[in-house]
Amino acid sequence: MMRFWLKALAALMLALPGVAHATWWQAKTDHFTVYSEGKDETLRGFAERLEKFDFLLRRLYGVTDRQQGSPVKVYLLSNDRKVQDLAGNRNLKGFYTTSERNAYAFLSRETKNGQFGIGAEEILFHEYAHHFMLHYFPAAYPAWFVEGFAEFFSVVKFPKNGSIEFGHIPMARVPGLVLGQPYPLTQLLARETKGLNLRDGDRFYGTAWLLTHFYFQHASSRKAEINRYLTEIAKGTTDGDVADYFEGGLEGLEKDLKAYMRKKQFISVLTPKDMAIGAITVTAVDPAQATLVEDELRLTHRPKTEELPGIVAAIRTIADQYPRDAYAQALLAEAEWKADQADAALAAADRAIASNPQSARAQAVRAEVLLERANDSDKADDWKAALTAIVRANRADTEDPVPLALFYRYHAMRGGKMPDLGYDGLYKAFSLLPQNPGYRFNFAQAMAFRGDYTSASILLDPIAYSPHESGMRENALRMKAQFDAQAAKMPKGAAKAQSPAPVS
Repeated sequence: MMRFWLKALAALMLALPGVAHATWWQAKTDHFTVYSEGKDETLRGFAERLEKFDFLLRRLYGVTDRQQGSPVKVYLLSNDRKVQDLAGNRNLKGFYTTSERNAYAFLSRETKNGQFGIGAEEILFHEYAHHFMLHYFPAAYPAWFVEGFAEFFSVVKFPKNGSIEFGHIPMARVPGLVLGQPYPLTQLLARETKGLNLRDGDRFYGTAWLLTHFYFQHASSRKAEINRYLTEIAKGTTDGDVADYFEGGLEGLEKDLKAYMRKKQFISVLTPKDMAIGAITVTAVDPAQATLVEDELRLTHRPKTEELPGIVAAIRTIADQYPRDAYAQALLAEAEWKADQADAALAAADRAIASNPQSARAQAVRAEVLLERANDSDKADDWKAALTAIVRANRADTEDPVPLALFYRYHAMRGGKMPDLGYDGLYKAFSLLPQNPGYRFNFAQAMAFRGDYTSASILLDPIAYSPHESGMRENALRMKAQFDAQAAKMPKGAAKAQSPAPVS
């Protein structure tokens, strides 16, 4: 009886006016779902700028499928400290990454120089440019072009006349370029970026922006030279010294680049008559989800082992107040599963499904629990139950990559010949979220299992040649070497996959 009254009191406190709990609003567009703590006029404007930015990239690079890929979730948090605590870095105002379900970013709403979120927006535009490149034209580009492309699009402006200006100078890079001088091209064009310190890193990014701007905006014979160099780098067909691609070698290119830096930079404009974006819908987030937004982010964003119990406990407390809310119970199911509480995860998933059978998240957690149970028992009935749960999860949301990847994993765990549907499921999961390195690695391995070592190797290029050092990059390089060795053993005349050409 006491427990009943405590729960009733907690529910009443949540409902009372003046009790501190977050009010969240969301703006939905074709390619983003933006969550903001508190409703104000900036939310719609921010969502509109994101959608215009996406339209700019699609217009410039001929992408006509407006709906392709999973929408990116963007969270506008109330202050810098929340962003920094989540990111584990005291110098950040924004962060972008992927989960197994979607790409997401979180940014600070704190102002900078009187203009809403300009620092955070630059970060998001930079990262979304990476996101766009990985989706539509991934390849083994050199590090300077990967980062230069993102820097080029990091500073866009939205005048009151409704146009978009791009090609502006990223002011944060000016000191490194002017005071420190451009980064030497012999080092900028090298494959290896190991050992860049903070000062050199700033010069590297600034010079990468400058060379990309020179390539995109300056009409000269250098454009064809850079295009040929990038194309052959991307295809892995470079032969000889990089300097041989440029008239006068790298010294000649560097001389032209320094002269270009002294000129007034050319700005491009996309006018309102050239733009067409979909509707933007702003609605209140329901109370259960609103109360869970930040705990969900903490659960999603790679919590440390020691942080997980506290996160799960917080989600349990809130979910207990919403026992019939499908969103709250599905999130609890995911939290319990991450905490290795299989029975509790299954119970929460079942509650969510009872409230909403179309809860793909709950259906997916249920499928994962039953798949592990089947793997442990190896009983025919358990395998059947797991497969049924995976199929139901997929039917609940055919655009959720998680059930698709689970279908492949189910057949891999059972052993024997992988059915074509298994490969198809993994391919669709990858195509929905190619920015997720896990899906890219898994699909590359799947291609290797099928004997297509060339495609498997090419799939790993964006990770293997990432500008940033990581264990993942080393793994990709090692796997590429293995796949390339296997491809070399294939009979002559075997079909070879083609790497995409660079953008220009």
